[in-house]
Amino acid sequence: METKGKGSDSAPEKDSITNHPPPPSKHMRTFACTKTSNPPIMKLYILVRPEILIFTTTLLALTSESSKQGDVHMENKGLLYSKPLLHRTHPQDFFPSHRDSQTMEEIVIAGISGRLPESNNLEEFWENLFNGVDMVTEDDRRWKPGLYGLPRRNGKLKQINKFDAPFFGVHPKQAHTMDPQLRLMLEISYEAIVDGGINPASMRGSKTGVYIGVSGSEAGEAFSRDPEELLGYSMTGCQRAMFANRLSYFFDFNGPSTAIDTACSSSLLALENAFNAIRHGHCDAALVGGVNLLLKPNTSVQFMKLGMLSPNGTCKSFDSSGDGYCRSEAAVAVLLTRRSMARRVYATVLNAGNNTDGYKEQGVTFPSGEMQQRLVRSLYQEANISPEQVEYIEAHGTGTKVGDPQEVNGIVNVFCNSRHEPLLIGSTKSNMGHPEPASGLAALAKVVLSLEHGVWAPNIHYDNPNTDIPALTDGRVRVVSEPLPVKGGIVGINSFGFGGSNVHVILRPPGPPGIPPGSQEPPAVARLLQVCGRTEEAVGVLVQKVKENSTNASFLGLLNDVSGAPTASMPYRGYALIGSPSDVMEVQQTQATPRPLWYICSGMGTQWAGMGRSLMQLQEFRESILRSDTALRDTGLCVSRLLMEADETTFEDTVHAFVGLAAIQIAQIDLLQKMGLQPDGIVGHSVGELACGYADGSLSHSEAILAAYWRGRSIKEANLPPGGMAAVGLTWEECKAQCPQGVVPACHNAEDTVTISGPQEAVSQFVTQLKETGVFAKEVRSAGVAFHSYYMASIAPALLAALKKVIKSPKPRSARWISTSIPQADWESPLALYSSAEYHVNNLVSPVLFQEGLRLVPENAVVIEIAPHALLQAILKRSLKPTCSILPLMKRGHANNLEFFLSHIGKLYMNGSVNV
Repeated sequence: METKGKGSDSAPEKDSITNHPPPPSKHMRTFACTKTSNPPIMKLYILVRPEILIFTTTLLALTSESSKQGDVHMENKGLLYSKPLLHRTHPQDFFPSHRDSQTMEEIVIAGISGRLPESNNLEEFWENLFNGVDMVTEDDRRWKPGLYGLPRRNGKLKQINKFDAPFFGVHPKQAHTMDPQLRLMLEISYEAIVDGGINPASMRGSKTGVYIGVSGSEAGEAFSRDPEELLGYSMTGCQRAMFANRLSYFFDFNGPSTAIDTACSSSLLALENAFNAIRHGHCDAALVGGVNLLLKPNTSVQFMKLGMLSPNGTCKSFDSSGDGYCRSEAAVAVLLTRRSMARRVYATVLNAGNNTDGYKEQGVTFPSGEMQQRLVRSLYQEANISPEQVEYIEAHGTGTKVGDPQEVNGIVNVFCNSRHEPLLIGSTKSNMGHPEPASGLAALAKVVLSLEHGVWAPNIHYDNPNTDIPALTDGRVRVVSEPLPVKGGIVGINSFGFGGSNVHVILRPPGPPGIPPGSQEPPAVARLLQVCGRTEEAVGVLVQKVKENSTNASFLGLLNDVSGAPTASMPYRGYALIGSPSDVMEVQQTQATPRPLWYICSGMGTQWAGMGRSLMQLQEFRESILRSDTALRDTGLCVSRLLMEADETTFEDTVHAFVGLAAIQIAQIDLLQKMGLQPDGIVGHSVGELACGYADGSLSHSEAILAAYWRGRSIKEANLPPGGMAAVGLTWEECKAQCPQGVVPACHNAEDTVTISGPQEAVSQFVTQLKETGVFAKEVRSAGVAFHSYYMASIAPALLAALKKVIKSPKPRSARWISTSIPQADWESPLALYSSAEYHVNNLVSPVLFQEGLRLVPENAVVIEIAPHALLQAILKRSLKPTCSILPLMKRGHANNLEFFLSHIGKLYMNGSVNV
């Protein structure tokens, strides 16, 4: 086995034992540990079908076909394909409180993953099934063929010796003595959850059960054979209880956690237990698994001595030449949830049950067709399903002389008394052998894949009907020996243990197949899709597959939702724009530790004709602007029309400038909030403090937009003398000393950048003087108003009266809102505590202490400029630490501001702490 990590490093499992595990026996080399001093790069499997994508080294498969079925509905109207589930902060957000049991909400298969013989994933498994490939092989991957007279063929997984131990929080010492069956279960369980379009982190602390079907641990026997070399790790790595308990521990699930052993029916009994646990409220969802590996020949020898194995290693299900079964390996995991919680639906579980044969004269291993019939008949009666509604039965079908007739004749007695067409049956064991405790879920995987593709996968090794099953020749039952179309009827699955434990599950298909991905219309508006992975290669592959499936909105929505995994486990992030003429794509490694998010709300000077027009294509942005229209209705101003019809002179009007700026900033904040983002800190520049109040929650939408309106109107109606403003390359103290009569330092933007304000002519003359002495100076557009100068004092009474009517019940300002209109020494004063009319009037008449506010931004912050134009980027880059990531959202004159906005949201996601 290859593991990632160093044995000397600290890890979640605290042990002082330093001895190495005992060497493997000569018959167990396939799961031996290969210790590495440096973490190897795990092989990334790129799957055949483009809808199946891998984004971690542990083979996280995400299929898309089921997302197109009628049972799945996805909304894709907004900025992203869907809101990531990671933003849910409590388990109950994903798993609502248990409903009254009388509502009997349907339980569905919402995700699935697996490793099967010659199949690294379910896509390869389907290709092998559909093409009639015999997945049973003769080779020495486990032991030399023919050893001890055993059949030379068996079904084997391709690879069981690699494991990403750090990803699953497993110390290297534990990983080296962990049963490879458990390692497989960790991998495919994660994949099954992701396959359901669910971020596993969103399920932490939830009442999710874990039910694992497993019969033995041959690895545990090997690791514990010499008492003098025992480490203790084999106990926690190989005990069957750990097959469930370790999963509950890793995922932080709080529901039942049970390992089940009923021999060959173990995994389907695990599903039956999970189904009934959800139905009766014992858990809200369940992870169900089954696993079987053939690591040493001893067990096979015992089955051979009992006369159960086919001498030539073939399960000839339902065939007259059936002479026993062939042993095989498999690992399958399934996610069960209530329908309301599912992001996708593979099938609905209508009923499930089990019974036991009890005493039989023929012996404990002799199957009882009578008890099998009794179980099946009772389940369909309970579910009120008539035999004629059943289209297909996936039989246990091991190919044994006794077992097949007992089972199929029982099936005939239940389902074939009044049918007008043959009942279809099959057994996946003919294709891959019998994986014993995992066989029930292997059969379920075949059924799910057949329903997904709309074709029943064919049996192989069926040439001559078993003469002890008359229905095979009289037409009542038909073995699917060639691909046949799925018609949408009910499906049953049998699984029987050799000790007499019988299980049956009833499934309803999800619905008719949806529109093929290639025939869907491309998105009318560009969309952002984000992906994450363990390696840069993984993210790159995902992004490429995204482009290949750019019209499959449901699939892209599911993928987007699982991309909010913590950066500690998925350190690489990337994004792509879908439906964009530009080929925009980026991938980068992120910081493992969370980064604070800060908003910088810019002020005047960022407004421009055309701002916001392209973003009106986004529903959430447009709805926010329309809410501003509603708030402004009594003023007669329609900001949506203003934005869409603006020309170069529109925003020379101070009312239009203030309202347009505020509406854009509010809409940007609404978009970010819709994505689940909340700032850790907020800093505003001048009138940008109105947007700060909205982002802080201390101003409502209506209050913020109306305050901007009255600020502009009060200035417009004040009949002020012509004023001007200019940016100059001086320090705050130099400005105070050098400004001529009437000109004042108004905005402390950076250490060496100040905006001055005063009479228009005086400002212009001072700018000329500074230029002549080699000092940077440039006049800025301020609509002829000297903001933050002594001119503003005459406006204060009228503005205060107007704002008191708007902000009737001021709310406290939170500590995250850094004031730039009140010096830090006065932050505990009554004026500073509330987002009141008085506070915002003071903002107008006071200097802007922006540089002082920026000093409080953390050195590793992700900083977003909330504005219609990236005006402050240069100042922010000079003032903040180089370790900060500074991102604008819009830019004046950009050819496509929608793409600019989406790509910078993608950059925001790539910077790690933010899960958009």
